[in-house]
Amino acid sequence: MPWRIRSTLSDMVFRFTIHGEQVTISIRPGALSVMFGTHEVLTYDRGGRLWVLTRDGRTYRRGLNGHLLEKHRTGDGLIRRRVSDAEAAELIDSAAARMASLRDALTKEAATRAAANGDGVLEELLTIIERASYFDAAEHGADRKAFEQVYDPVGILPPDQYMAVVVQATEGCSFNTCTFCDFYRGRRFRIKSPDEFRVHTRAVRAFLGDSILLRRSIFLGEANALAAPTRRLEAFMQIAREEIGDLPIHAFLDGFTGSKKTASEYARLGMLGLKRVSIGMESGHDPLLAFVEKPSSAADIVATVTELKQAGIAVSVIVLVGLGGDRFAAGHVADTVALLNRLPLGSGDIVYFSTLSERTNAPYAAQIRAAGIRPLNDAELRTQRQAIVERLNFGSPGPQIATYDIHEFIY
Repeated sequence: MPWRIRSTLSDMVFRFTIHGEQVTISIRPGALSVMFGTHEVLTYDRGGRLWVLTRDGRTYRRGLNGHLLEKHRTGDGLIRRRVSDAEAAELIDSAAARMASLRDALTKEAATRAAANGDGVLEELLTIIERASYFDAAEHGADRKAFEQVYDPVGILPPDQYMAVVVQATEGCSFNTCTFCDFYRGRRFRIKSPDEFRVHTRAVRAFLGDSILLRRSIFLGEANALAAPTRRLEAFMQIAREEIGDLPIHAFLDGFTGSKKTASEYARLGMLGLKRVSIGMESGHDPLLAFVEKPSSAADIVATVTELKQAGIAVSVIVLVGLGGDRFAAGHVADTVALLNRLPLGSGDIVYFSTLSERTNAPYAAQIRAAGIRPLNDAELRTQRQAIVERLNFGSPGPQIATYDIHEFIY
């Protein structure tokens, strides 16, 4: 039987004045947020892990992998940076101290209320706060090491899946040739056995504990997990549902591998919970795809998306803005528009626009320099995206148009 994930205390707001400071506590099904005054908000998942810290206009988001991403706005726009280990430890210790002080103050309040009317709600709230108070720098460090015992590095996810439970049915990328990508460089592609995958999913479930209540889907990793044989995928999905929970399943897929499966095969996977498939289309311009050594074509994308949609599976397709620089710009726009307009996209589907980011260990930058290709500047990148979007001609309701900013990713 698949797990059914439930939480008890949810959708409640508590207000207190503690040591002269207004404190507002909000509880949602998967998380607890505490606002101290008007300038600081701490959000923890139900397992007691710090998730988001907002302080003085700066927001810090912690991934399960223990990394922290800071975001804040300046006159130059949105600034993002990875927080150093030392700064992360300081932030997490200060947050834990805040929660410990809150715990101590509310313990007295809970005792008073319980004596008066037997109210157990505050006691349950205190359980969550106590967990959060223990999540200091030392616990954060131990948790980070525990993550590394359970997971290989999680390279990237679609934006709608940043809050998924990732389970790694495969390792690496099945082709790993794209010159613009270094997420899986040096890692051999391997499909796990069902027994090995079950051990992994159980380890994931144990690692998450009550933190799983914040997660709303399962992502079957890694880069191209749906390249596995259909029967193996059926086993993976059944195991994921049994060990993780009755949640919708998402995955990445490339066009040329995806075209080898039929609508009936995808329908079988849909019966086991496959909800949406994310496809790195990049461009509809075949010469550009060949240039960056992407082993796919516009025809492959049409075939794959058509089979998935016939099976009732939603899709997201990813367009890489700026790919190919000035030399390929015209063909990239024209053929990407043509391809997107050929796809049977509608409600529940997503078209993502991701601006090319030159990766440190990817050969793309050297490749275009050698070819005499000029990268597009910021204004040209905005113009290219707009030129594609303005020429899209979907039915109603059409797919969602969204931004895929890889600098926002942390897991």
